Amino acid sequence: MNADRVSGALFLAVAAVLAAGARGFPAGVGPLPGPAFFPLVIAAVMAALAVVLLARGQAGEAASGGSGRLQATVIGAIAVYLALWGVGGFAPRTVVFLTALLWMFGEPVKRAVVAAAAMTAFVVAAFQYGLRVTLE
Repeated sequence: MNADRVSGALFLAVAAVLAAGARGFPAGVGPLPGPAFFPLVIAAVMAALAVVLLARGQAGEAASGGSGRLQATVIGAIAVYLALWGVGGFAPRTVVFLTALLWMFGEPVKRAVVAAAAMTAFVVAAFQYGLRVTLE
């Protein structure tokens, strides 16, 4: 079993758990989506991408995931990011995290900083101004 099939199966399982958990949330009112909407959308997208990974693994194509060291470093960076949740503000912590990830994947530092800042600004704007949900 190659890495794509294992990853696809894990993501599919996580998507199923997420969708099952979202079923416990109340439905929306009229045309307005309820609290279950976003978890269900995320679960559906995750499941679709998991199926792609499973199909790619079935076809025997190797994942372009890089070395085991890079994968371990990315997992470590995610663990540190989550461990530091609540320390400092969301935006600065996320810009640093995304810059580091983009740099690990080969982006030049200046471009990584600009892209990380733009992605973080988009997320903050979408949540705080669009959805009126405060991020820390």
